[in-house]
This record gives sequence, structure tokens and C-alpha cells, in this order.
Amino acid sequence: MNTAKTMKSAAFAFMLALALGACSNGNGGTGKTYAGGGQNTNVSQPAVLTESPYQLAGSEEGAADFAAINTGYESPFTNDTCWNITPGFVSENSEFTVFKYASSNETFVMYDGAAYPIGGGYGGDGVTSMALADLTGDGVYELCYVYSEDSILRVGYFDPAQKTANELSGSFSGQPVMLSSEGNTLTVCAAEVSNYESLLEMTLTAGEKLAEVTIGDGAPELKMEEK
Repeated sequence: MNTAKTMKSAAFAFMLALALGACSNGNGGTGKTYAGGGQNTNVSQPAVLTESPYQLAGSEEGAADFAAINTGYESPFTNDTCWNITPGFVSENSEFTVFKYASSNETFVMYDGAAYPIGGGYGGDGVTSMALADLTGDGVYELCYVYSEDSILRVGYFDPAQKTANELSGSFSGQPVMLSSEGNTLTVCAAEVSNYESLLEMTLTAGEKLAEVTIGDGAPELKMEEK
């Protein structure tokens, strides 16, 4: 298992090496980026919240308590440690708390007293970027996130009204990506990675826009940028 983990880390490091320096910062600066979201004009929509640079950082706050109650999950790794990776803007503006296991990369959101798995982890990188946006038009934030399965990166969201994790159609490969915003739209951008220590510690800066999240047939979907 240690060998598999080392190979996975090496593969991720190689992917980062391909992306480093290849993307410029498309947000024109640092700090939080805000954009209005939602489609239902009869409901007041909260602003989309993202960050660039995005600081993925694990802390011990609440992690041991979460691991103790998350009895439905059994890691395939011995002594797999759990970390709190909730960004400040998520904890300050929602009731979501996000935890990630260091070896398996399995990621969970704690909401309303229960734990829900989000994204892929084992065999992939787990959740590496998050945003808050109202993708269902009910005036309430969904937790949006980027995660990977093997070398494929996808976008998903947790709907607190239904208490379900959902995956958007479409995927990315060959480079790291992150959530960002452009005007009133939640977007997916190539990510320039710096300060990389592990899949729990890195800095992501938004670069070239790759896709945007739109509402199609009443459900959110990815609209890829034309090349």
C-alpha cells in the first residue's frame, strides 16, 4: 500500500510539473472573487464564493471527532489520518465542514449532523478545490468541488436540500483544475500549483478558463470552452 501511495504521489507530481508555469492568473489579482449565481429570478440568489489563490490546507480542528463518528467508512490504509480541509470562506458562509483522509484521499462533508462522501478518493486525489454557489436556484448554497478519479478530474456538488452528492457531466485530464468565477458564472479553470507539499497542502491559482457551469434542463451542467 505504501508503494501504491508513493506511485500515486509521483504521478500527481508529474502532472503538476506539466502544469506549473503553463497557466497565467486569469483573475487579475489575489483574494476572494465574487459573482452572482442562480437561475430562478423569484428567489434571491447568494453570491458565488471562490478564492484565487486557493489555499488547500489540512488542520486538526474537529478531525479526530469526525473520524470517531464516521464509523461507516473503513480506510484500506492502516492509521489513515483525517484532516479538516474546510476553506475559511466555506466555514464562514455555510454549515458545511469538509474532511479528507491523508492516505486514501477519501473526502466527506459534514452537514446537519451527518457525514456524506463527496467525489472520488481511493485511486485519485480526492477533493482539491471548493466553491459555494446556488446551482439549484433555491437561494441556498451548494458545496461545489473539484475531485479526481485516477487521472480524470471532475466537478461535483453537494445539495443540502436533498443531502446528495452529484456529479456534473464532462471531465478534465492532463492538468490540475480549480473552481473560479467570471462575472455571474461559476467557472472551471486550469490551475497553476505552487507550495505543493501533499494532497492536503498546496496553493492553486486560476489560469485559463476551461468551462463554465450552466443550467440545462433544470439541472447544472458543464459547458466546455471551444478550442
